[in-house]
Amino acid sequence: MHIERLDFENSPYLGVYGTATDKVVLIREGLGEKKLEVLREVLKVPLIETSIMKSRIVGIFSAGNSNAIVVPWYAWDAELENINSQLKEHGVDLEVVPFQSTLTAFGNLILANDRAALVSAKFSREEAKKLEDILGVEVERGMIGDYHAVGSVGVVTNRGGLVHPEATDEELEWLRDLFKVDIYVGTANMGVPFVGSCLLANSHGVVVGHLTTGPEIVKIEEALGFLD
Repeated sequence: MHIERLDFENSPYLGVYGTATDKVVLIREGLGEKKLEVLREVLKVPLIETSIMKSRIVGIFSAGNSNAIVVPWYAWDAELENINSQLKEHGVDLEVVPFQSTLTAFGNLILANDRAALVSAKFSREEAKKLEDILGVEVERGMIGDYHAVGSVGVVTNRGGLVHPEATDEELEWLRDLFKVDIYVGTANMGVPFVGSCLLANSHGVVVGHLTTGPEIVKIEEALGFLD
């Protein structure tokens, strides 16, 4: 089982509430055990239930890869202690880094896998260089389509990527070269182009919002490398 539909308290915008990597998933607190079990079965990594800045929109406030996850500088010490404690408990070697910036919606503004990251041009060059050091991969500043929210309009893993339908052919080639995976355009949740907000994915599987249609699922499977 590498793809499942799910909702979080009737919301199909799963990516708003979590961040998935190949080592761990940060997920909002308060989900029922049945939904947590689906996430575990599909994504095949430990789940860490947490809030960030006392908010459940964990996927908005965090982004990362197998090397590190960045969270806002204003994350509470108790939250960081909880995350780090659970990482240690699961034996996961991953750094959670409070990143100082006037920007805080990192999940919307950073698109990353274990080979590269694309960050919004709203980050300064200095900030992009710091993110490069933290994430341990090449970082480029840019947009997808006309959108600064590259993490909201895209999802990328070590197997593939899916981005907003308004991405140009030139942008798709650039993204393929950057992330070293095939990148396709597509939607989720019955036509929503902000795919990063609609699903949680890593190299093991993908969980999509419950409104996602059959044809969208086929395209998502193809884009993320699950169709042979």
